[in-house]
Amino acid sequence: MTVRIGLVHALFSSIAPVEAAFSRTWPDAETVSLYDYSLYADYRHWGEVTPEITRRVTALLNHTAQTGAHGILFTGSLFSESVELARTSMSIPVLTAYEAMIEEAFTVDTHLGLLATVSDTITMIKRDTARYASQHGISHTLDSRFVPGAMDALQAGDQSRHDNLIAKAAGELEDCNALMLAQHSMGPAHSLVEKVPGRKILTSPDTAAFKLKHLISASFCP
Repeated sequence: MTVRIGLVHALFSSIAPVEAAFSRTWPDAETVSLYDYSLYADYRHWGEVTPEITRRVTALLNHTAQTGAHGILFTGSLFSESVELARTSMSIPVLTAYEAMIEEAFTVDTHLGLLATVSDTITMIKRDTARYASQHGISHTLDSRFVPGAMDALQAGDQSRHDNLIAKAAGELEDCNALMLAQHSMGPAHSLVEKVPGRKILTSPDTAAFKLKHLISASFCP
């Protein structure tokens, strides 16, 4: 039996980077994507995650589980609290967009950097990074930067400008040992980021794929 991974997206541009990450990390797994842009559109309209948005996130996760998924990744970086609430009643592993990246960052060092193309994502990752550090008794620093114009370029179909803006911003964050590219849609920019001695670049897609493989392989043998 093939392991099925459910991928739930709020941005179309997240689909390809995540599927590519699973192809690299776990090619034997079957990935099935579910896409609902209305979550992102309504977040932009209301400026927050509303109870209605959380209800829809929960419905999407439950639907994905009902299709036979053995594990789920929700790639929308703005909806981690909704995912955490929904998964408490689910029996399969369900990951938020960036929790695996945060965990991996702390295995590299405690001097962290963060780039995001949506400013609210920075707030959420800073909160979750601080929570992880507190839970594990770790002191850390986090230098975060918003990349203006990158998301606009991506949504206008200009992948090259999006990736180059991220690469340029990464060049201004050399003084960290683990640099996190916050959103799954930022994955393709990884190859353009200049290599800096002592600095590791972490992406949401690759770290999430690796964590899900570890979680599911430990309890499921196809």
